[in-house]
Amino acid sequence: MKRTMARLVLSAVCLLLLASFVQATAGCGGSKQEGGVHEPSEEEKAAQDAYEKGRARGREDGYEQGVKEGRQGEYDPEVPELTGADEDYLLGYAEGWSEGYEEGHAEGAKEAGARANELAEVEAAMIDFVKQNAAPGLEFKIENIVIRGDEAVGRAVCTNERLESPYVVMKKGASGWSPVDFGTGIEPPEWYPY
Repeated sequence: MKRTMARLVLSAVCLLLLASFVQATAGCGGSKQEGGVHEPSEEEKAAQDAYEKGRARGREDGYEQGVKEGRQGEYDPEVPELTGADEDYLLGYAEGWSEGYEEGHAEGAKEAGARANELAEVEAAMIDFVKQNAAPGLEFKIENIVIRGDEAVGRAVCTNERLESPYVVMKKGASGWSPVDFGTGIEPPEWYPY
């Protein structure tokens, strides 16, 4: 009987110790909110808000710069230095700028590649058209090509004889670039700058 009583007392003491340990550790490191959830202070909310605003603005600025440099074939992912903003805003800005720059640069490089391909297509179509309408043996290159929507204009320059450089006007259709006009006596569209 003494043994049974001793075991019961020992078990009760162990349960009390365990319960007090659980209660003591439940409040460590945080407030005693319902469900153990930490409610952020006003200072923490303000810091998070500043970080999010900085991140959004940085992402926007970085994307814009990335697209520009991607189109130009440049790559400079260094975050610009800002002054006059708090630390949380700057931290968010730097993170957002880096993300936005990478995304924008990829988009700009993709656009540049597509533009280069389209420019090569237009140039090849122009040279074919000019050769079909020129005297045999003349060689040409196309300069000052400008593409605007589904129209393109360039100047055909003869590379093996001294001749006038006629305008070449092309239009893009379902089957690719096709000739519209060619000659020295034609007027290019008013949007053509050369």
